Amino acid sequence: MADLFEALPTLRRVSHPLLSGRNIRLIGVSAILYDDEAYYFEVNKPRYWARRPDGTLSIGIGGIGGRIEQGEKPLVCLRREVEEELRTGFRLQIPDRTALIHRWEVVDWLRLGPSRKHPTPYFLNLLPPRLGGGEVPDYLAILTFLGQLRGEPQRGDLFGLVAVERSALETFFSQAEWPLEDVRALPGVAFDLAEGLPTGCVLRPTLTARAFRALWLAERRGPTTEPRRTQSFL
Repeated sequence: MADLFEALPTLRRVSHPLLSGRNIRLIGVSAILYDDEAYYFEVNKPRYWARRPDGTLSIGIGGIGGRIEQGEKPLVCLRREVEEELRTGFRLQIPDRTALIHRWEVVDWLRLGPSRKHPTPYFLNLLPPRLGGGEVPDYLAILTFLGQLRGEPQRGDLFGLVAVERSALETFFSQAEWPLEDVRALPGVAFDLAEGLPTGCVLRPTLTARAFRALWLAERRGPTTEPRRTQSFL
């Protein structure tokens, strides 16, 4: 796991009680990716599915991305993961502010300033540390960027891909989870799966998609309804 402030040095300029003087380990990088038609999310692999006490199978829907390899830069990792998972590249979109997400709520907006060497993330998601041997950090973190796809996405090494049209985002994120049969019936939501999903399961946003839902709801309550973008980098 990398040190968050070494991976994104612009955060060192931010004075915030959740960040200042904290030991935060970066465990992954992800992206919220879109094109002219839809936003795209991963359907998690079966090994990550969970059986609830009542027997219901819960299946996660997440962002595109993965774990950073030793010595790898966050954006290098992200471009590699997107190519592996969607068989295309993306144009990085630079927001004018970064959402700080903690306990699945937007707790603040950070203004990191422009930097071509260290582009501004769309949001920073702080997660509780895992217990275990060695030094336990204050938080784990996932950096999430915003990107516009360069080509038509294809399901690469993902188990599944779900496309949510812009017009369907509000409905899709209006609930914390969806029974499979209900979400399949939503207009503007389409699945591309390696194999069928079990009848009676529920789908729920996890990690990056869950944080994006919190951001989407926060922006719906604010003056704008679309993610803010000021410029794009190649």
